Amino acid sequence: MGRNGAPGAEGGTGRKAKGLGSLLEQVGGWGRFQMVHLAILFVPFAFVGTHGFLQNFTASTPDHHCRSPSEPWPAEAGGQPETCLRPRGNATNETEACREGWVYNLTTVQTTIVTEWDLVCSLKSLPRVAQSVYMAGVFLGAVVFGGLADRLGRRTVFLWCLLQVASLSTGAALAPSFSVYCVCRCFCGSGMSGLVLNGLGLVLEWTPPSRRAAVSGLLSFVLSLGQLNLALLAFGLRRWRHLQLAAGAPFALCFLCGWWLPESVRWLAVRGRLAEALRSLKLVSRINGVPAAGAQLSLEMLESDYSQEEAAGAPGAATLDLFRTREMLALLACIMGIWFSASLAFFSLALDIQRFPGEDPYLVQVVLGIVDLPFRLLVPKLADCLGRRLTLASCTLLGGGLLLGAIPVPAELGRLHMGLAVLSKGLMSASLSCIVLVASEVFPTSLRMTGMGVTNMVGHLGGVTAPLVLLAGPTLPLLPPVFFGASVLATSCLVLFLPETRGAPLPDTLEQAQSQVRRCWSRLLRKPRRGAQPLQTKL
Repeated sequence: MGRNGAPGAEGGTGRKAKGLGSLLEQVGGWGRFQMVHLAILFVPFAFVGTHGFLQNFTASTPDHHCRSPSEPWPAEAGGQPETCLRPRGNATNETEACREGWVYNLTTVQTTIVTEWDLVCSLKSLPRVAQSVYMAGVFLGAVVFGGLADRLGRRTVFLWCLLQVASLSTGAALAPSFSVYCVCRCFCGSGMSGLVLNGLGLVLEWTPPSRRAAVSGLLSFVLSLGQLNLALLAFGLRRWRHLQLAAGAPFALCFLCGWWLPESVRWLAVRGRLAEALRSLKLVSRINGVPAAGAQLSLEMLESDYSQEEAAGAPGAATLDLFRTREMLALLACIMGIWFSASLAFFSLALDIQRFPGEDPYLVQVVLGIVDLPFRLLVPKLADCLGRRLTLASCTLLGGGLLLGAIPVPAELGRLHMGLAVLSKGLMSASLSCIVLVASEVFPTSLRMTGMGVTNMVGHLGGVTAPLVLLAGPTLPLLPPVFFGASVLATSCLVLFLPETRGAPLPDTLEQAQSQVRRCWSRLLRKPRRGAQPLQTKL
């Protein structure tokens, strides 16, 4: 194509990104609208972590033994009462499997899914399976709702996900059987993934570049509050059904408030719905206290600043566009690998609070929740000062190193082991916060939610895999920590191939996103900038 027609021409792509950004600045930039928008998201985001780690309490396994007549209990090798065998009832020392159920120590909890459905002994793996089912729902929702958001809009899908989480969480609380509980938890997880993706995308597309890292970091901080909310709710609600019901109620409240949110103006412009984009901009200008600036906007101005014909994200853009060029394939692979390993390590540390025997589980949950907060707060500042890439690489390398460094610590030094685990979890939390920020900035507006959904889907495979790997712990105690730590260290090198997005405008077209990757590769290979120019011209 000629120079003027090439989508990769610097003047064409740069002009539109700058034009749309200037319109957002014209209606107030960062103002009252963005702050209210952010406040509405705080409510559901503050309970996302509550659902993710809910089974630390709703599926906890109390001390138990067989329900049996008055015969003395057989003992395990360590002298503890046997949990899965009972005396046969004759004069010999023969034992048999439990036939009349179990007696549970309910001093810490009153009911859990384990005590209600007797998920012990031969069924003891089912609570872990239930957690993996929830994470499988998160995995499914990432790709389904990410793709839908690029077709139906961020606001529509966000509201639907809020309703889905509220209703399915209630369904899990009322489940008559373990299988129904798993189904409800699965679809609750898929809705949770959709609301996080679209809530984050919606607010970031209304946020100027200088504030994006701070907004993303603040939302990550709020996500971490869910673990503290869980400890408080679980301490006051010792019955699992009550706890499950309370964890879903805030989403119903936010569903009612969320109707006020306008659709992303970037998405409306990319889809060619400029009249709706104009109405949204005028609304935002009034809320931000600059109604005169909004009154000066016109449909002709939007058409000149953002031409539908030249936008690569017009309605013809499809998910497959993410897989048709080597730049986007490499981008997807790098983000997927880092997200997967960080999620794998994070959930392995957060879902196994019972590995600290003798510690108060509520206190452990509070400690594991609190440690995330300073790390999440540091990420925006570091990402703005050091850049996204250096921040991400530092967190993954340190976190993976601590995971492997904790392996030789003897079991007698329980507090030291717990301290290393807490620090590792904090660093993995920071890594997740940073990779989410990067993913939200590297994909074009036309496919941003699809790209985030696909990478988030693979990332959450780590959350699905972590409980299953932990099942090998009693048999092969070294396997989980070695696997988790080595995975994080191995994928940390992928940061080199990610573009630096600090201070850069959000790409609106596929070509703008590809250009970011090419510039990164040029610097990595120490080639002059003009060496990447031939790749920008389509033949």
